[in-house]
Amino acid sequence: MKNSSPKGKVLNILETTQDTRDFEVRGARVKGRLGGEYLTEAVVHGRVVARARHRDWRKSYKMLELEVSRVCVF
Repeated sequence: MKNSSPKGKVLNILETTQDTRDFEVRGARVKGRLGGEYLTEAVVHGRVVARARHRDWRKSYKMLELEVSRVCVF
């Protein structure tokens, strides 16, 4: 079953492109002067392969989806 959440879309890309299950998608609010940003990262084998920042968490995951698709070429 496909997950249509922003984080789920990134996970779906990683599941189809990686031959291992050793990956993680994480996100956290980073405090800042004007309300902060939401930082999202894709980690494979303990190494950050893609990172994105945006004020809106949904847009941050969307930007991460683009970065992961660019990095994880078939």
